[in-house]
Amino acid sequence: MKLIYQIGRLERGAFNPIKFEVHGKVYEALLSSFALRQSFLENQQGSKVILIYPVSLFLNSSLLNEKATQTQNIPAEFKKVIESILSNKNELSNYLSNPCSYFDKHPHSKEADGFIVIHSIGQYEGIKFSATLEELILEIFIDMVKRYQDEPFSELYLDISSGHNIYTSALLEAGRLFLTFYKLQNFNLKENGLKVFITFSDPIVAPYNRTFQIHKDFCLEVKTFFSFPEKPTEKKLDNAYSKFAKDLVGEDKELRPFKRQLNELFSYGYFFYSAIKNNCPLVLYTWEYQEEEIDKGIADLINFVKQRLYSNYQSTPGLKFDLFRKAFLMLSIYKGIVKVLKKYKIFKKEEVEIEELARNFRDENQSFYNCFELKQNREYFSHEFSNTFEREGERGGIKDKIPEHYVPLRDLIPGESDEINPRNFLAHCGFERNCVYVRRQGAQIFVKYGSEVLSRIEEILLSSKA
Repeated sequence: MKLIYQIGRLERGAFNPIKFEVHGKVYEALLSSFALRQSFLENQQGSKVILIYPVSLFLNSSLLNEKATQTQNIPAEFKKVIESILSNKNELSNYLSNPCSYFDKHPHSKEADGFIVIHSIGQYEGIKFSATLEELILEIFIDMVKRYQDEPFSELYLDISSGHNIYTSALLEAGRLFLTFYKLQNFNLKENGLKVFITFSDPIVAPYNRTFQIHKDFCLEVKTFFSFPEKPTEKKLDNAYSKFAKDLVGEDKELRPFKRQLNELFSYGYFFYSAIKNNCPLVLYTWEYQEEEIDKGIADLINFVKQRLYSNYQSTPGLKFDLFRKAFLMLSIYKGIVKVLKKYKIFKKEEVEIEELARNFRDENQSFYNCFELKQNREYFSHEFSNTFEREGERGGIKDKIPEHYVPLRDLIPGESDEINPRNFLAHCGFERNCVYVRRQGAQIFVKYGSEVLSRIEEILLSSKA
């Protein structure tokens, strides 16, 4: 399915059909996005148009001027709606509190597949609107995320043919952020993933009875890296991101459950990220990751942003865009990690056969690390794995010494201390002699972490610079 976004119109000629050309065929439509959708539908390609209306759009008294050219073809009933807003203070107050019910009467809304009303910047008809570009970006971005969660689309079109520069800029940046959000949760998709296109028509200037070309093959690209946007401030999973969650959500006591929910998701997300980045695959089999909780966290965060933003359309609550950007991207990275873990059938187990570790992490062509472009991790893991478990006895290896019952690795590998050394834990890919237990069953070798060291491992990975 293809999703097309365009800034809504209510200016000169907004209700005069225009001829648009798409791939050599001409379509008559009120908006370029409608013509583009028609072209897709004729080729049996499902597509929808979502319009973005700045809330100030109706606050234009010139729309009531019978002689003004931009009032041509405006339906009489719709014109009455605008007039009531501009002439009645109570109606204006209602409009500013709940503009969606009014924009639902916009003729373009009836033809579109959906719309959103966002904040405005500037002064219109004596009413001042206060918002930031970042907040406009956030408004459009969360709508894209919500629609993708409800009905995934394969192509996203950002039609910048209409709208003030502020709003088209916000649309482009929201599309760029959404593409980043998408890519971070799809590390395993190197091809055939979501594509985002910038589309626009020729400038619509007189004479209007000619045909205007639609240009749509400008592909938007973003580079993503396997990197967590925000580091934890504490070393325990139950509070590693409590400060960040508090900064994000605020001090309200009623929101404590939500803050705990977000802290848990951010903490576990970073913990699994750190285990991967620090090359400790046994960790991935020892702790249980979340799945449905991540989608719920994203949905709840969207609802929280909406409640804060849309309680007042004249001004915004001053949301810190960078915090919310990081929050959504952290949840996306965690979701992307879980997708890859599931692909490789990695989940919490009481013990892991070392052949499974070798198969999932050492194989040059099929390594888990390939999904995250961590080639050096695979090479280093292969070396460390071989030294620990495959070296023959005459070369100092433990391969032939492993008994059929679990023993600590330190019983087989001599060392100076019985305490876990964080540096050694990371240097040996998590196979630190004081935390790993090993046993044999026939030709198979199994490993696990001792339950008494799990909290210490959490501290090491949450405090490491991944």
